[in-house]
Amino acid sequence: MNKRLHLLSKQIPAGLLFFLFVAIGSVQSQQEEGIPLAPRQNRRPDNIQRPPYKSSLDEGKETFSGNMMQLAAHQYETVKKVNSSGKWKPTPESIDSHPAPEWFKDAKFGMFIDWGLWSIAGWAPKKENGAMYPDWYEYRLDTDTAFIAYHEKNWGKDFKRDDFIPLFTAKNYHPEQLAEIAREAGMKYIIPFCKHHGGFCLWPSSFTQRDAGDMGPHRDLIQPLVESCREKGLKFGFYFSIEEWEYPILDTEGRMQIRMWGNDIKPYTLEIENKCTGKIAVNNYALEYLVPQATEFIDKYDPDILWYDGDWNTNVEAIHAYDIASYFYNQAEGRKEVAVNDRYGGHVGEKWQRSKRGDFFTNEYGDMEKEAKQAIHAWEECRGISQSFGYNWQDTDENVITSKAFIDMFVEIVAHGGNLLLVVNLNEQGALPNVQENRLKDIGKWLAVNGEGIYATRPFYPYVDGTTAYTQSKEGHIIYAILKEWPGKELNLKGIHPVKDSKISMLGCDHSFD
Repeated sequence: MNKRLHLLSKQIPAGLLFFLFVAIGSVQSQQEEGIPLAPRQNRRPDNIQRPPYKSSLDEGKETFSGNMMQLAAHQYETVKKVNSSGKWKPTPESIDSHPAPEWFKDAKFGMFIDWGLWSIAGWAPKKENGAMYPDWYEYRLDTDTAFIAYHEKNWGKDFKRDDFIPLFTAKNYHPEQLAEIAREAGMKYIIPFCKHHGGFCLWPSSFTQRDAGDMGPHRDLIQPLVESCREKGLKFGFYFSIEEWEYPILDTEGRMQIRMWGNDIKPYTLEIENKCTGKIAVNNYALEYLVPQATEFIDKYDPDILWYDGDWNTNVEAIHAYDIASYFYNQAEGRKEVAVNDRYGGHVGEKWQRSKRGDFFTNEYGDMEKEAKQAIHAWEECRGISQSFGYNWQDTDENVITSKAFIDMFVEIVAHGGNLLLVVNLNEQGALPNVQENRLKDIGKWLAVNGEGIYATRPFYPYVDGTTAYTQSKEGHIIYAILKEWPGKELNLKGIHPVKDSKISMLGCDHSFD
């Protein structure tokens, strides 16, 4: 297998990676009305060189498709053998019987690292309320009118999606510092965006050339983060989109087609070349690409969490998400406890299975049904430290959540039995902006004093009462009342009836109260 892996990662024709450069002019710098001009580092560099686009998918098909499909078949056979002999089967019934790990329910707080090619542009239209998604910039630069106008001004009409790849060098990415910042903030796990919907992988993958080993930074961005997490005592998660905006597929006669999100097959056009750089055409997207790629990652990096995304409008059986999850469970069985979220995909006529299946349910800016948050199942809120999913150069101290607003939100989540997976956005070259780092340090200071009422706690009814949130120790001997506002001279806690000789104290103080 290693020899075959070597063949897939070396001897790559220059045309496949599109690195035969030709000079093109710079974008105009004047400010059009209503369209912001990006900072210098987030708009088109002067005298940039971008590759000419030709039919490199066909070249990749001739050079790599056969070997990759053969390697994929071998990997999938391994997956089937492990799952057939293992405890956990790729069925809804078996998946549903897997419990959420105790460590996950105890952890409460994690770091979600939203970083990729989109971070080079680092922009989405500003909103008064609600989330912004700069991490969809690549897709929307030619599908959304606001993004199109912005892109043409700051990057130029001829600058295509995959022209960002050579600019993604990760020169300021320091994973050991990120792990230390997470630890100081009181976080217990880290989940980077290992592969988002555009298909660019932050690790060297045997099942694509569209990865950080073969392109962009030309190095593995995941391994040093995994090592740093283990050194700091943090769990590590694998964010993996099961869907991609486009993927090259071969028809029964070996002709190139394009699989769009949700298995919509369209004819090949030359335009697709600047969106699929380095992708290798296969016959079957799930069995010859997705499952082998995910399970190879699991074998190589041994993550603690599998965090699916891209689940909407995709059939769970067709995408084989159960195969990946059961393999993940079986590889960990007897060694450690692992967790998978609820973003498996949907059934016929069903958009998705969120809040229905998974070790923990996921909530994104309040999109989960309220009943699912009432301590009936492990769940996790994911939201940005600002309004943005993905780096946004427009973020300032004003729209990054304040320390008090964070604490108010966090304690409500924990009181209802949830974890918080806080999205942080690395900038175009992998650095954490100062405003985000400062906020995380403030959070860490609060948790250093009050963490006893957060970590390893369980919900206590009425969960939240006005400005007071409640948690309890796992054995139920201690009740924590977390106040959002100072109560003044007197504090009345409804529904709390201490037994005789109970002690009342305040975290951070050395004496008890009557």
